[in-house]
Amino acid sequence: MRSRHGIADAALAERVLRFCLLAGFWLPLAVCTYLALTPSPPESVFQVGDVVLHAFAFTYLTFSLSLAHSSQRALLPGLWMLGYGLLLEVVQSFEASRSAELKDLMVDLVGICLGLLAARWMAESIRRLLAQLLHRLIPGKP
Repeated sequence: MRSRHGIADAALAERVLRFCLLAGFWLPLAVCTYLALTPSPPESVFQVGDVVLHAFAFTYLTFSLSLAHSSQRALLPGLWMLGYGLLLEVVQSFEASRSAELKDLMVDLVGICLGLLAARWMAESIRRLLAQLLHRLIPGKP
């Protein structure tokens, strides 16, 4: 039986876990949005093509969105990310130094599918692992 203090610790651990999962989506989303919309983005640290960067970004963002909002229907994070990718391409079409490309949207869609597959296979295991880690880090557990 848990003590009253243990229940409070469990609730705190759950709030911290939720915060970490949300930050793991929203912070990278902000960085990706900046890089996609700035007229002249900084040189890439990674010497890989634009296609690889698009696919990786959308795979990670879709996966992390699915992880942060696991109670939603499985395809909903994918639809949100597809809308985000479409919005980026539309906004880029109005920027003189950028251009909207159907190829980018298609690569985004591949990344979204990979992110959804990864979420389906690994999301629950990762949430459980993070929860166990946080429960060990929060002091005062009985």
